[in-house]
Amino acid sequence: MDTSAPTEEETAFPVEGSSNVEETSEMEAAEEKALVVYFSATGSTRSAAEELAALTGADLYEIVPEQPYTDEDLNYNDHSTRATAEQNDQSARPAIAGELPDPDGYSVIYVGYPIWWGDMPRILYTFFDAVDFSAKTIAPFCTSGGSGLSGTPAAIAALEPDAAVTDGLAVRSSDQLVQWLTEIGLAQ
Repeated sequence: MDTSAPTEEETAFPVEGSSNVEETSEMEAAEEKALVVYFSATGSTRSAAEELAALTGADLYEIVPEQPYTDEDLNYNDHSTRATAEQNDQSARPAIAGELPDPDGYSVIYVGYPIWWGDMPRILYTFFDAVDFSAKTIAPFCTSGGSGLSGTPAAIAALEPDAAVTDGLAVRSSDQLVQWLTEIGLAQ
């Protein structure tokens, strides 16, 4: 994006009928467009993401692991499970299946995930390593058995230093989603 001031030959305001009018309209449309990205191993985060997309009119993208998680992988009582091993290895980056979303054309990215062992699943780190959200607003939300956001908005801000990360929400009800959108200035 060119941030230089207009010269005498340029105008800061689009002239009706010029190509700048169309470009401005396209830019305004992109600025209003949102994407809900989520990872859900058990369905809880999926439900919240779908509801958020319905409330905001956002597009929806599911982060799908190349190797799906089984119930055994997610057994929190067994310290030898795949999910436990990944969470204990800060360099773990599980592969994502399919194409990643293109953030161009979106100004707001809602990112939803469960909390595993006090953090977002490592597949979210894979996602943030692979997709650049510079100049975007990232609004994180999570589902959790009780630990809340666990500092994950700060982790996202560290992974995406050129994005604006809003206060997050640990989703427990539909009413909370509406209130949160109002609080972070993204209510429709």
